[in-house]
Amino acid sequence: MRRQDVLVLVGTKAQFIKTAPVLIAMDKVGVKYRLVYTGQHSETFGELERAFGVAPAVDILVPGVEADTAPGLVGWACRFLVAAYSRIRKGEWRGFTAGVVHGDTASTLLSAIMLRLAGIPVAHVEAGLRSPRLWSPFPEELIRRLVSRATSVHFAPDQTAVNNLIGSSGEVIDTGGNTLADSLKLALDKCAASRSPPRGRERPYAIVSLHRSENLGSRARLNVLMEEVALASRTVRLKFVLHPVTRVKLARVGWLAKLESEPGMELVERTDYVTFIDWLGGARFLLTDGGSNQEEAAMLGIPTLLLRTETERQDGIDTGVVQVSGLDRQRIRDFVGSHASFAWEPALRLPVDSPSMAIAERLAKPIGKLVE
Repeated sequence: MRRQDVLVLVGTKAQFIKTAPVLIAMDKVGVKYRLVYTGQHSETFGELERAFGVAPAVDILVPGVEADTAPGLVGWACRFLVAAYSRIRKGEWRGFTAGVVHGDTASTLLSAIMLRLAGIPVAHVEAGLRSPRLWSPFPEELIRRLVSRATSVHFAPDQTAVNNLIGSSGEVIDTGGNTLADSLKLALDKCAASRSPPRGRERPYAIVSLHRSENLGSRARLNVLMEEVALASRTVRLKFVLHPVTRVKLARVGWLAKLESEPGMELVERTDYVTFIDWLGGARFLLTDGGSNQEEAAMLGIPTLLLRTETERQDGIDTGVVQVSGLDRQRIRDFVGSHASFAWEPALRLPVDSPSMAIAERLAKPIGKLVE
């Protein structure tokens, strides 16, 4: 088998969306790579592969598993470690100059560990994000800090992330933005090409998206958020985009049926990326706990309330486009009331240069020895 230069491991759809433009950029600069899915999410990535024009992965380490519960995650992790070690033993991961991991999921951490075991230098995309506390959000913050210790090249999205990595082993590179900016440009181009005439706003709506374990794993938090989301749907029509793990949790605790009974609530399955960006572009505001959603909203200029107590990202915070709710009921109600009655004015904030190209150009050079 011919060896590629770079081994890229992806575990979730969000990671694929942010990694796809890096793959496209590597194609442009002539860096060969091998794309592998960890299997943390069992959903097919076919729609995303077609949307971005990326060739399908050559390997799925753990097929047919959806690690959306604690036991499911443990089961997937065990199978992943066995599958990855098997490939190392067979020599299938020999000869790669770098291994790319992204973000702060379980796939990120376990992939970094196995890459180190295989003797492959780790390149971490979206490195250096930090929250004020080690255990919040859990386990994302802990994963970010552990992965940084195994990383040889840290691709940081901004100067704040770079500063957070001061004293870390390995090379730190400011990519001048998040790779999501390149994904967003592609999606916006496709939206513009397919929309004729331009979409109107005669039926105002807002978008809700929740999936983080810190909210789904706490019954008290989830009750507060669902009560406020249900209340908000009586002020403005809500399009609630359900992640698979969110649908399962809401059904299990009885909230799915309650939300379905709300006249102003539209429960929709998670869709392809281009369609979601099109929905987002027509929304009055966004209620979310997602980091990628925060970044997208900041770039688009869409008023956003983070349904979290704190965030490791500064995107949109400095401009006031993004606010942190602190899970405060009155703050959520004030936000909904103040943004439901008028449409925001588009204000794109995208980096001039491509963050993905900056990463690809660095991956085209030798990484050097592993960090100690």
